[in-house]
Amino acid sequence: MKMSKALDGYWLDNERLSKNTKNDYQLTFRRFVERVGDKEISEVTSLDVRGFLAYMSKELKLSGKTCCNAWVALSSLWTWAEDALGIAHIVRKVEKPKYKTPIVETYTQAEIKAMIAGCEHNEEWTTKNGKQVKPTRSSVLRDKAIIVTLTDTGIRASELCKLEIRDYSDKTGRIDVREGKGDKDRTVYASTAARRYIWRYLATRKATKQNDPLFETDTGNHLDRRNLLRMISTLGKRVGVDNAYVHKFRHTFAVNFIRNGGNAIELKNLLGHADMGTVLIYVRLAAADLEVAQQRASVADRWKL
Repeated sequence: MKMSKALDGYWLDNERLSKNTKNDYQLTFRRFVERVGDKEISEVTSLDVRGFLAYMSKELKLSGKTCCNAWVALSSLWTWAEDALGIAHIVRKVEKPKYKTPIVETYTQAEIKAMIAGCEHNEEWTTKNGKQVKPTRSSVLRDKAIIVTLTDTGIRASELCKLEIRDYSDKTGRIDVREGKGDKDRTVYASTAARRYIWRYLATRKATKQNDPLFETDTGNHLDRRNLLRMISTLGKRVGVDNAYVHKFRHTFAVNFIRNGGNAIELKNLLGHADMGTVLIYVRLAAADLEVAQQRASVADRWKL
């Protein structure tokens, strides 16, 4: 059976995979078939898998995490093939790519305030007459509301971009995140401060329908994730915030949630994680931060007791 035919059967048996997982697996399978050819699946060897992973790493220069994800996708395919077609699981013979867990970076209070203030104007420029100009931005209120919402709730970029008017309650701050990672729904809550920013932004909008985007573009469409990433990156550079990116707001929310008295189970539910692994990273980071703070501000040490 050709690889392409086998993949048809694989997808029939794996329809329940989340949309994002399907997209990732489909990309891996397409690259793999392009690399090794649409040969008989029984003729594919572990050497083919090793060569493909090396190709992804050395020629495509993809990250260790991406190569690891590709191994997982291929392992899923051969787990199915072993059961459905009686074919040996060749991927198990290939070592799973390792990668370093990225450092969890967070914004400081000063950086968040700088980015909120930076929404007011675009980059300064000088006219031919030598006059300094600070162009105003049409999306000031929207972008401020986005920054505060990301900081206050920890939702992902893709989740924020998909939000609709019906998903937000201005009375309670409830935000219904539909089909988050893993196609799971969950609820988060915007604080009074965040609700104030969202209210100011929505007050400028014309009559809205329930299925209109909560944060819309100039043309009334949903924000595109790539444009959101670009907006945050550009804003960070403009106001002097190093390495500004959207997921950093999620880290900031998580660490400060623990610092401010939240517990790990609550955080896991708010972030929409399936297990505690990533949550414990935030807990350890917050704990280390509190340990340093205690040592710096120790009453017993300062009073020389």
